[in-house]
Amino acid sequence: MDKNNTDDHSIVARRATVSAEDGHQILVDSWHPEADISPRALLHIFHGLGEHTARYERFAQSCVASGFIVVAHNHRGHGENCDKELLGHYADKDGWNKLIADALLVQNDAREDYADLPVVLMGHSMGSYIAQSFVMRHPQNVSQLILSASTYAPRLRLRLGKLLATFDAWRHGPRNKSEMLNQMSFGDFNKRFAPNRTEFDWLSRDEHEVDKYIDDPLCGAPSSSQLWHDLTGGMLEITSKRAVASVPNNIPLLVLGGQFDPVGGEKGLTLLADAYRKTGHEDVTLRVYADGRHEMLNETNRDEVMSDIIRWIEGHV
Repeated sequence: MDKNNTDDHSIVARRATVSAEDGHQILVDSWHPEADISPRALLHIFHGLGEHTARYERFAQSCVASGFIVVAHNHRGHGENCDKELLGHYADKDGWNKLIADALLVQNDAREDYADLPVVLMGHSMGSYIAQSFVMRHPQNVSQLILSASTYAPRLRLRLGKLLATFDAWRHGPRNKSEMLNQMSFGDFNKRFAPNRTEFDWLSRDEHEVDKYIDDPLCGAPSSSQLWHDLTGGMLEITSKRAVASVPNNIPLLVLGGQFDPVGGEKGLTLLADAYRKTGHEDVTLRVYADGRHEMLNETNRDEVMSDIIRWIEGHV
């Protein structure tokens, strides 16, 4: 399935589906310059938890205007082609491996037309963990790595989270939406921003962007116990020293996020950048935006953030 349209900036937007081995249909959005423009890189975006690819269109258009192809796909349990009851649920089992396999299928499909272009992999929040897992398993597929709104989580905390999620999935079924697990994950996120206007003030200082998220039926769905099991397991996989060291030293890394992002913030972002530096990675750029919250691409200074990302990519192509 393909759907094409072109806007005033000579950007061609396409929507397609890619079939996974188990029959799952992966929804893929992509943005391209017109045919007479030679692109310089392929940017593959992994979105965050409880959102979807269409939220990256503004950023994608800026990237295309700078000469990049942009591809973004919906992870399982996310987006408009996901059954409502499955929002927030990767799979009944083996969800993390399926996410990585899906991403590889999407990227290989995109590279059929752009085999000679360097691939820039960008992951936001949950997507940053998936991106790290992807590059650790398929390092030859990535030329640059961008991690947005990420952190380097304590492994003891991850083990506890996985244990609780495993027990809840065993007791109530893998698709159960545990209020306890979701509260443990997000319950304190809004405290810094009291008095709160909404439950999602932690996303951005831009109230309009927060309201758009709240009004989007595809955003903010609670996550299943099996998703938390898969996610904490995946994060345990990527935070070992051996795993971090497995990322080739010649892959430049940009770590960015808001100072007051409750997911990691300045402390978590610094820990993540330092983890890579300590394993011999020399080209690691850390960018922390003062007063910023979780979604820097939807923040009040988003133009600055988008320009910084594009400039960093251009400096490494």
